[in-house]
Parts: sequence; C-alpha cells; structure tokens
Amino acid sequence: MTDQQPYEPPPAPQQPYPGAPPVYSAPGAQPAYPAPPAQPGYAAPTAQPGYPAQPGYPPQPGYPVQGGYPSQPGYPAQPGAQGYPPPAYGAAAYPTYPVYPAVPRGAASPDDLTLPLYGATFGQAISRYFTKYATFTGRASRSEYWWVQLFLALVWTVLFVIVGVLGGVGAAQASTAGDSAGWAAAISGLFVLIMIVVGLGTIVPSLAIAWRRLHDANFAGPFWFLSLTYIGGLVVLVFTILPSNAQGQRFDRL
Repeated sequence: MTDQQPYEPPPAPQQPYPGAPPVYSAPGAQPAYPAPPAQPGYAAPTAQPGYPAQPGYPPQPGYPVQGGYPSQPGYPAQPGAQGYPPPAYGAAAYPTYPVYPAVPRGAASPDDLTLPLYGATFGQAISRYFTKYATFTGRASRSEYWWVQLFLALVWTVLFVIVGVLGGVGAAQASTAGDSAGWAAAISGLFVLIMIVVGLGTIVPSLAIAWRRLHDANFAGPFWFLSLTYIGGLVVLVFTILPSNAQGQRFDRL
C-alpha cells in the first residue's frame, strides 16, 4: 500500500456564474467558461435603415467629374486641373497666328495686282483703279487712293465747268433769239447725261478702293459706311490718311 499514490478525489465542477451547467475538466487544466448569454431585454444591434434620396433632385447626367467635383455645364475643363492632364506646350496646344513684318509687303511691279503698289504714280494708280474695278479684298496704298481722288475731282470739275458754261451760253441764246433749244442747250444736256453715266460708273470702283485703303490701314472695310454721316465722314477721312499698317495684311487674298 505504500507504493500506490494516495487517492485524490476529482475536482468539484466549476460554475462560472450562477445557473451555468457544471463543466468538468482534467486535473491541472484550466476550467473552460462558455460565453455568457445575451443580456435579457436587449436585442442584438441591427443596421440602421437607409435614407432614401431626396425626391426631385435627380443626378445630373453627362457632366464629367473634374478632380472629384462636377464641372460646370457649358464650360470646358481648365487645363492642369485635378483629373486632367497638364497642357502640352507646343504648336498643337495653342493656335498659331501669322506674324507680320514691321514693314507691310507691297507689289514689286505695277503688274502685280495682288498687293498694294506703294509709291504709285498718277497713271499707275488710275490703271489699277479701273483694273480692280470691283475688288474688295486686299489693300490699296495711300498713293493709289489719293491719286484716284485727285483724278475724280478733276473729272467732276471739268464736267461741272463745261455744263455751267454751256448752260450760260444757252440761257444767253434763249434771251436774245428767243430759242430755248439752241446748240448750247443741247450740248449742255449731253454733258449732263455724261455726268450721270460717270457718277454711276464710278460708284463701285470708288467704294472698292476706299475699302482696300481701309484694309491697308488695318481697318475693316465696313467702316466706310460711317461716311454716310457727317461726323463719320470725318472719321473715315482720317482713316484713309493714316499710313499703312503691317497688320492690314490679314485682309490680303489667300
């Protein structure tokens, strides 16, 4: 009886809390405690119910998001903003504009009608005036324009003088001979008809050369319509006196 181990009674069952079932464990092992039950009277937490979208405010379709913020409709995205690549610097990034020299380009010979003839003579200006009868594109130099104005002033002065002289002679014949249908009156009537033809025939070329002169001073041709008023006529006169502007080459025929 001395070689046998003394008898040890089994450990008492462990009860972690009142009312729990007894749990038996091996000698020396830690007792296992089951998880306590849910507290009575308290329900398990549940997910909060979702909130519906506000009625009447649908999402805006078709607008890209610019760095997390919707871009304004009708306005392009700013380059370099979040979500957009930075602008590429070069010929493809921005439009290029022609660079004109400081001195405007003119015709090398009087036969070149595509460019203005700077330093044109009286004959050259008159020839180009009638050759470019209805040409509203391109430019006209100051010498071209003002030689033509002098030519028209001389023509109208001669016609008015002839008609005035013949009208006076016709009136004298009518008072002395009592004949109102004398030769002077007939010739005066012919020159009046010539004046009407000249007036109608020079409307288009005069308007065209004024249009081109405004282009040469870097003004749009429709500025000519200012001359239909008194103050506007003075403005257009100043425009036609201004020197040539290199930027006026934008009106040249391409």
